Amino acid sequence: MKYLLIANPVSGPKSDSMPLLGKVVAKIAAEGHVVTLHVTEREGHGYEIAQSALHSDYDVIVAVGGDGTVNEVAHALVHSDKIMGIIPNGSGNGLARELMIPMDAMKAVDTLLRHEVATIDTCRANDEPFFVTCGIGFDGKVSKKFAKSDIRGVATYVREVISEYFSYKPRQYHLFVDDYEVTAKALVIAVANASQYGNNAFIAPKASMDDGELDVTILKDFPTGEAAKIVLQLFSKELAKSEYTSFFRGKKIEIKVDSPVNYHVDGEPKSKSDHLVIEVIPASLRVLHGGEKDRTKTVFDFFKDATNSFQEVTEDMTDLFK
Repeated sequence: MKYLLIANPVSGPKSDSMPLLGKVVAKIAAEGHVVTLHVTEREGHGYEIAQSALHSDYDVIVAVGGDGTVNEVAHALVHSDKIMGIIPNGSGNGLARELMIPMDAMKAVDTLLRHEVATIDTCRANDEPFFVTCGIGFDGKVSKKFAKSDIRGVATYVREVISEYFSYKPRQYHLFVDDYEVTAKALVIAVANASQYGNNAFIAPKASMDDGELDVTILKDFPTGEAAKIVLQLFSKELAKSEYTSFFRGKKIEIKVDSPVNYHVDGEPKSKSDHLVIEVIPASLRVLHGGEKDRTKTVFDFFKDATNSFQEVTEDMTDLFK
């Protein structure tokens, strides 16, 4: 089998990922496969490399990096017969987590080599492709600030959330979920193909990537004293229990607001907009996923990561309210 690895050399906790990439290539080659490594040099390069490989004889095209690299490669492979693999090496790793791929790169290679294939839905928001979540409002503003930060990870994201929370004013939105109209004054409106943003923050707990539908979560403004409870519900997959949330499901979502606001796709901030049209593209991407052998380990990692993330959140909030 032939593998093409498209890797971001500066993603992940270490600024230089080349030693890790060498180990990944060696492990795949040791199993008798042909493997080629291409390293990205700029934003958008991952898309260009993957697109140029569409008519090649590579069996699997693998994104090695964070959500940005995964998004670029996936974008190129939509509606193709190529199979996409992921070796996560970023901060959020939303799609990799949703596909039950281990966060340890070498364990992810084992998942890759087992070659369990699924076909998943993909999405577009104002013609911008996304695969996990799109958000408008508060999380769009936070994503913009987070993108400018030199330090990634949950703690940095939470600090940006806290710094923006007290000054951000909820907006009035008008939504069409297929033919159903909704008007809501909201802090966040998330439209999800997958259940989580990344880092096991489950914004749409019941979302599925192969049901041909989008899940909409509306988070209304809430008292400051409820913040810790909502964060716990977010990381424990119980956000539906919050009285400040509403949930809808549909194939086409249209969102209107009286003046442009920030929005993001898969955590990547986009230009402000006062009108979003979001659609699902059913069964449009072939991916390798973790199977039952990964499930126990991944679930254990979920609880460990969620606990660590929640502890970081509560420590930051405690410092803030001292």
